[in-house]
Amino acid sequence: MDDSCAVCADALEWAAYGPCGHREVCSTCVIRLRFVLDDRRCCICKTENPFVFVTKAMGDYTRVITDFSKFPTGATEGKAGEFWYHEGSQAYFDDMDHYRMIKAMCRLSCSVCDNKNAGEQATEPARRRSGFRSIEQLKGHLFHQHRLFMCSLCLEGKKGDAVGFFFSFL
Repeated sequence: MDDSCAVCADALEWAAYGPCGHREVCSTCVIRLRFVLDDRRCCICKTENPFVFVTKAMGDYTRVITDFSKFPTGATEGKAGEFWYHEGSQAYFDDMDHYRMIKAMCRLSCSVCDNKNAGEQATEPARRRSGFRSIEQLKGHLFHQHRLFMCSLCLEGKKGDAVGFFFSFL
């Protein structure tokens, strides 16, 4: 196993893999494919993986799960047995901090509304929407509320924050 991601070539700090066992892709790339593009296949062998396991990449010392039946079935968002489960990407994590970082990365919210609400006085009632259930719902909000469009190429290709690239037609 190399020390860089097979997809983005960044340093492989966190690996995400399914029952096929390919640990060469970083968690950010795997989660982006699963969450944004709804692609549940392994990046290496294209095997359909109903869920993946995310762990610290440590070369030959990376935690290896060979029996994926040990993961709780029917898990919901949050703590699931000894792991943390992210519903949006159907991923199990062995590290709570990395789980929280990925969960924040996958949060679907409107940065226009978030920035506007951040500048409001604390005494005003919060009009903020907590989030959107899908990227399509967020795209609709951006168009109807702000006359903004999300760039699909940027949305599909951006590694980090899954959303936030939009433009306006005046």
